[in-house]
Amino acid sequence: MDKKPIISIRGIQKKYIVGSVEVLALKHVDLDIFEGSYVAIMGPSGSGKSTMLNILGALDRPTKGEYFLGGDDVATMEDDILSVIRGKRLGFIFQS
Repeated sequence: MDKKPIISIRGIQKKYIVGSVEVLALKHVDLDIFEGSYVAIMGPSGSGKSTMLNILGALDRPTKGEYFLGGDDVATMEDDILSVIRGKRLGFIFQS
């Protein structure tokens, strides 16, 4: 039996508007994370690591794409539901 990912993102994009300039922080990212996995997100400054973690942590929404957490489509959830998800299913340790 195939294991299903606990986190699955497909085609995630995040675009910011800075003045009159569009900044594409994430471009068509696909990722599956399975239960019991250890994952490191690495890259140079400005490569989208914090943006990716904010989306995975349900602190920000992708501009495009799908984000499933345990089969639930997080990318389309209302803010009050996201608050419950963050409180019950996700944990954070902030760098600062």
